[in-house]
Amino acid sequence: MKKFLSLILVFALGLSMVACGHNQESSKYKIYYLNTEKTGIIPIEYEYKNADASAMVEEAIEEMHNSTDNVEYIPSIPSGVQVKEYVFDENNLSIYLEGDYAAMDMYTEILVRAAIVKTLTMIDGVSSVTFYLNGEPLKNSNDDIVGAMTANMFVDDFGQETDSLFSTTLTLYFASADGASVVAEKRQVYYSRSQSPEKLIMDELMDGPVSEDLLKTIPDSTKINSISVSDDGVCIVNFDSSFETAVLNVTENATIYSIVNSLTELDTINQVQILVNGEMPHLSNLDVDLSEPLARNETIINQNSKKVDIELPEGDESLAESDPDQTDAGAASDENVEESEEE
Repeated sequence: MKKFLSLILVFALGLSMVACGHNQESSKYKIYYLNTEKTGIIPIEYEYKNADASAMVEEAIEEMHNSTDNVEYIPSIPSGVQVKEYVFDENNLSIYLEGDYAAMDMYTEILVRAAIVKTLTMIDGVSSVTFYLNGEPLKNSNDDIVGAMTANMFVDDFGQETDSLFSTTLTLYFASADGASVVAEKRQVYYSRSQSPEKLIMDELMDGPVSEDLLKTIPDSTKINSISVSDDGVCIVNFDSSFETAVLNVTENATIYSIVNSLTELDTINQVQILVNGEMPHLSNLDVDLSEPLARNETIINQNSKKVDIELPEGDESLAESDPDQTDAGAASDENVEESEEE
């Protein structure tokens, strides 16, 4: 019996696109700020004056701390909080905070954390951020150490004004190094109540693996036209035609079952029907018939490779051991759901 993990925080991560007045070619970098209402974070395009990673980090921290002239967003690092120092450790950046950080309510604190992580992990050489407060590892409201955080832990929800952000751990399947089998990768993500579990899984799967030992299985340009789950547990994923493009060094069987096996981690999904623009995909090197829904395939899972566990805050459990019907995103029942913010 799969058990849904505790959901740790109430908060909105509806990202809205803000016009910056730039007519030039878009920058690949952004600084994330809190919106004025402190209900979400806003990405603003930014051109760094420095090219060195350490100097860019210092510049980003300064920008997130500085006052803004825009009425739609405010600094993402409050004036009462100071960054005493930051330390690079391979691809992780440790940030040491002091001041009134602990005085922030839970809602604002997670927004601040999200803005900092999403800003700094855009810098080459920074894959994750670890927070320390007054020399000690930062803890969440459950008194668990937060640990290293990646940008993938915060799911963008453009155009949606939501009132909750939950945390869960997904088990996703990506291609093994030889491209012929799939390997499970476990990662923690934050998501809003408006996002269905199946869409959350597909978005994360399309982002690709965190581990450098695994390969992405879905072509970069692919878009999902629609996704739904029938009453009898069939998830119908309708891609655009880009899905039919071959992924370099990955077999089509691995692509198909990375999707099927990832989605069937949910209790509500028994089979997956894959379509392209509403029709059966044209894939030539498959061992299965795509005209019918596909069940989970355990034999294609590489049993010689251990499940890749991305570092998580202590106390979290895997969605592989959870019941998605307990989530507010698609839930009929929420008796096991804990909301972190009490109003």
